[in-house]
Amino acid sequence: MQVLNSQAKEQLVIKLHQEGKTIREIASVAHLSFTDISSIIRRIDGKVDDGVDLKNKSPETKALSLFSSGKKPIDVAIELNLSASEVQNILEEFWVLNEMDELALVYLEIKNHLTLFLRLFHIMKKNRLINQKDIQIVLRYAAFDLPSLENRIQRSTSDVIDMEWKKKRLVDEVIRLNSYLSQLKKLLKRHRVLSHYVDLIYTLTVMFYTTPYTYLCLEKH
Repeated sequence: MQVLNSQAKEQLVIKLHQEGKTIREIASVAHLSFTDISSIIRRIDGKVDDGVDLKNKSPETKALSLFSSGKKPIDVAIELNLSASEVQNILEEFWVLNEMDELALVYLEIKNHLTLFLRLFHIMKKNRLINQKDIQIVLRYAAFDLPSLENRIQRSTSDVIDMEWKKKRLVDEVIRLNSYLSQLKKLLKRHRVLSHYVDLIYTLTVMFYTTPYTYLCLEKH
């Protein structure tokens, strides 16, 4: 396998670029970084200017121009009738040409999980956590403290369930005691009524036997 020197690699990059290859495709063939490839491309034809006549330019060049003017990928795809994969490749090339090589590389790594990363970003932004210190804290919790927090949450959940069960038992016991108390009150009320009648009967009995007239009547019989 022939090893190309730097000049030969540069010529290969120029050739592939003129053939309309994307930076990712060029990198896989020339074995160069996105940064090296983008610097070569910028040197031979520069960035696309707004005033350039794009009539006879390739779809890739037109797409780069649209991205430069702030167009969204979906707008570029519709306007130039390009597929999603073609627009994605050109967008990555646009990032590299604008010296955002790291963004292009990161995107390649996270694109299958982009929705999750965007959700995390919006949550952190909403809570005003977009600074280096806050991000380091979040990463520390995610990498080291999260398992411990999950264990504590599980233990706390078990404790809550146990407390709820005990609470239910106490509620049931209170209901039972209230029912018992209600029965006692009814019995007490009945006892008071009976006691009242007993007292009344006793009083009448005493009166009956202690009255002289009653005594005389009894003697006659």
